[in-house]
Amino acid sequence: MDQGTRHTLTVTSHEQAGVIFVKMQGSLSATTAEQGYREMKKIVDSGAKKVVINLADVDYISSGGIRVLILACKQLNNVQGEMKIAAAKGMVKEALDASGFNLLNRVYGESIQLCNTEEEAVATFKR
Repeated sequence: MDQGTRHTLTVTSHEQAGVIFVKMQGSLSATTAEQGYREMKKIVDSGAKKVVINLADVDYISSGGIRVLILACKQLNNVQGEMKIAAAKGMVKEALDASGFNLLNRVYGESIQLCNTEEEAVATFKR
């Protein structure tokens, strides 16, 4: 992690055409994992079935942060929902790839997927 990275996390969301778009900014680390988990739980508990998480502005992710994403996927899977990760780049994309995150679809089917853009993510939802 570079010295300019602070361990803070901002999570915002909005709904458009039945899809909840979640934008995370900052660091998804052990320090911010609980906050990230609470925010994602609120979104799932509100009835969300289709969730796109945009990680374009996340500059650091740890195993604790990856766990937050996996737990959100499990919660959505329990309610027949789907989660797509969009726009991860740099170290965050490398960490997700190295962790085998993209192999989770073997466990959860197409309910989880890494996508390059939000548009690509929306296009992969089951209709």
